[in-house]
Amino acid sequence: MKRLEVNPSWVPRLEAAGLKEFEDFWRYPAQSFKKKKDREILFFPLGERRLFLKRYHFSFWQGFQERGAGREWWAAQSLSKEGFAVPSPVALGVERGLRRRRAFSLFAEAPGERLEDLLRAHPQDYSRFLSPLVQTVARFHQQGYSHQDLYLCHLFWHEGEVVFIDLQRVRHTAGFKPRWIIKDLAELFYSARQILGPLASEFEREFLELYAAFHPWIRRSQSLIRLEKKIQRIARHDAKLQARKRP
Repeated sequence: MKRLEVNPSWVPRLEAAGLKEFEDFWRYPAQSFKKKKDREILFFPLGERRLFLKRYHFSFWQGFQERGAGREWWAAQSLSKEGFAVPSPVALGVERGLRRRRAFSLFAEAPGERLEDLLRAHPQDYSRFLSPLVQTVARFHQQGYSHQDLYLCHLFWHEGEVVFIDLQRVRHTAGFKPRWIIKDLAELFYSARQILGPLASEFEREFLELYAAFHPWIRRSQSLIRLEKKIQRIARHDAKLQARKRP
């Protein structure tokens, strides 16, 4: 059984390119961008826009509706309704069967530039982005969301606004869970330390001062200890991954 959902505003452009059925999207000639264990990311131009196609292959530990294509599609629509900037969702396809299970999500390229690239080029300019970044992340957490991959490479900057990308692991709960927030902030701070170098401690201190206006509990010593421990765990995990890549 195959299910296909298409953003109505994109239908004319997709149909003009021959993209009408599940297989049209799955087999569309596209350039490889990145490959991972459970998915591959490709891209292709459509008019003046560039679209990113994520193809997911079935694995026993990952359901399509809980993670992957279905979750990213839900997250983009849900976050957009709440006023967060995300890449435009274009199409979702899910195939379920006894022998074959596939899924894909199709999104327009995020507008703007990666915060990672902007800060790497001019680390001393981090204060320019700080307040909008804190307000966006704090409100995101207040609404009960967690990104689970909140590294600077997954945040874009567009016309004074922070844009969330790579939404396939986003989760939501009523209220908020401190441990979810600790994980997000640890990922953000870890990536900042890789990019900002000696300015990272200043960035973290100013970020937490502003963030505490929304989440006062983050000031508690226990919270800060948990945050630092999580950052160190991420650092150790990343070091192991990098060591495996060395010849």
